[in-house]
Amino acid sequence: MSKPAFPARLLKTHYIIPALVAALVVPLVVSGFVWAHKGVTVVVDGQTAYYKTQADTVASLLDEVDIDLAEGDIVSPSLDQRLVDASTVVVRHAIPVNIDCGGDVMELRVVGSTVADALVAAGLDPSLGLTVSPTVDTVLSPNMTIVATDVFLRIVQEDVELDFETLVENDPELAVGSRRVITEGKPGKAIRVYEVIVTGGEEGARKLKEEIVVSEPVDEVIASGTKRVVSNIPVSRGATTSKPAPEGGDRLTVTSTAYTPWDEGCGGISVINSRITRYKIPEGWGVVAVDPSVIPLGTKMYVPGYGYAVAADTGGAIKGNRIDVCFWSGGESAAHSKAINWGRRTVSITIVD
Repeated sequence: MSKPAFPARLLKTHYIIPALVAALVVPLVVSGFVWAHKGVTVVVDGQTAYYKTQADTVASLLDEVDIDLAEGDIVSPSLDQRLVDASTVVVRHAIPVNIDCGGDVMELRVVGSTVADALVAAGLDPSLGLTVSPTVDTVLSPNMTIVATDVFLRIVQEDVELDFETLVENDPELAVGSRRVITEGKPGKAIRVYEVIVTGGEEGARKLKEEIVVSEPVDEVIASGTKRVVSNIPVSRGATTSKPAPEGGDRLTVTSTAYTPWDEGCGGISVINSRITRYKIPEGWGVVAVDPSVIPLGTKMYVPGYGYAVAADTGGAIKGNRIDVCFWSGGESAAHSKAINWGRRTVSITIVD
């Protein structure tokens, strides 16, 4: 046997390292691709298929496997749901059908399998014994026409008001608790056109077909005061129970609640000051909100537990034999505590001449 022309040489280190790296990287790359693939079961209209995919979401998977979606189709889980291995995606395609109701044709897409499903989607009750062709148990096919001979469609038009929004803006020039209307709100107007199903002379389900806006609503803009002011009338003023009750006078039994000038919508202490001036309310007397049809404004009265007061205020919730006594003595915090302690009670007031 002949000897080699050159003596054998050992494989140098700088050749060995790249070989080892390649040997390690290739299995990792291969295993990485295997790991990235997910096994997903897709059920489309009852037909099941299995896919290996690298798609991240339901939407990207359906796009990858060429499953088209249209309006009315149902997909579960949602299109933005992230996929994991062993996920199941269910797709139900809506079937386009026509329902002829007494000559008026309604087009709709139905997620279902039979004529009965289409009738329900249209707002018709197949259990009422409708005369339908083909029969209610017929399997749906795309673009088929279902004829209901004892049903017809009615078009109904309604004029409606569109509610306006109320926007509140802080006004540093307006006292805290005071509110001022900057722009009055005005409702808008619209015409709504409904498709109404009539069965045996009785109106059934309505479907909004169109809304025509005649005029847009105008937002109401209200300024809400943020300026804190010091009253020129000491806040220690208010009703006092230290004076004795009157000996005579007409009595009236009423339900009484309490409020403070700082309650929402009450205008703040400045409003009380103006009422004190307008009605010439004596020192130590209080202010009571009344229903003027029962107790005229300006009426002087004695309220047990509250003291002498003048009917100098009204309120939207003050109706009939009901009064609302006002607390402001001691400032906002003290007044709120007194109003809460007063609660709701029945009192027999005395009208003072």
